Amino acid sequence: MRKTMSIADWIEGLAPSGRYTFSKEDVRKAFPSMSPPTVDTALHRAVAKGRVFSPCRGFYVVVPEEYRLWKAVPQEVYLDRMMQYLQRKYYVSLLSAAERHGAAHQAPMEFQVMVEPPVLRDKEREGYAIRYAERREIPMAYVQRLEVPAGWLNVSGPELTAVDLVAYQEHIGGLTRAATVLEELSLKLDFTKLDAGFLKVASAPVFQRMGYLLDCVLEEEDIADGLLALMKSGGMKMKAVPLKLGVSVDDAEVDKKWKVVVNQEIEIDDL
Repeated sequence: MRKTMSIADWIEGLAPSGRYTFSKEDVRKAFPSMSPPTVDTALHRAVAKGRVFSPCRGFYVVVPEEYRLWKAVPQEVYLDRMMQYLQRKYYVSLLSAAERHGAAHQAPMEFQVMVEPPVLRDKEREGYAIRYAERREIPMAYVQRLEVPAGWLNVSGPELTAVDLVAYQEHIGGLTRAATVLEELSLKLDFTKLDAGFLKVASAPVFQRMGYLLDCVLEEEDIADGLLALMKSGGMKMKAVPLKLGVSVDDAEVDKKWKVVVNQEIEIDDL
């Protein structure tokens, strides 16, 4: 007599077929005669045994054998499918994006993701953490779709990553760390290939601060001049802005090229 497949058996068969995520609705479709309480019990048991985990309500990730002790899997395995499930635009950002563009010295201890509002709640458990930042609009024209072993990821392009490092400096440990990562990321930066639409991704002060860091701190004059040319061609107006918000500008010098009031000394971390 043929044994009826259980939900546990169904889950175990997903990873070998290359599938690592599923929703509760997927389970209900696979087992239409099973009652909702029975489905819930089976999924709860699978989570308790470390066979799956649930990064958001109704969405599950299969934990392959090699990750069973950890009881989680790398975020790149499921993030794209989870965002599709949530119907949310996103991209891997900040230090996590910089790492994918070769700035690995400042590899983050957490996975950093940018989303449109409302911002998602940070997720943290033993073995992994996802930190979300909020952007009013996701500029997909400057986001790269990269293939990863288990699928695909949206990752901010090098130039958008650079802008975010300055604009969201509080998420990465401050402006000095932003400059340190920019130094490694500079190998990938080319603002001359972008159109004026790129200027919409941040305010003028953010571009001014980034330009100052590239030009006067990192001595990447060619890259900085490409940025300045883009700002001028796009009609971006510059007014005097402090390098560091919330810090006194008394007696601080003003960089004439970038109109940045230099009220913080930036010392690049040794690589």
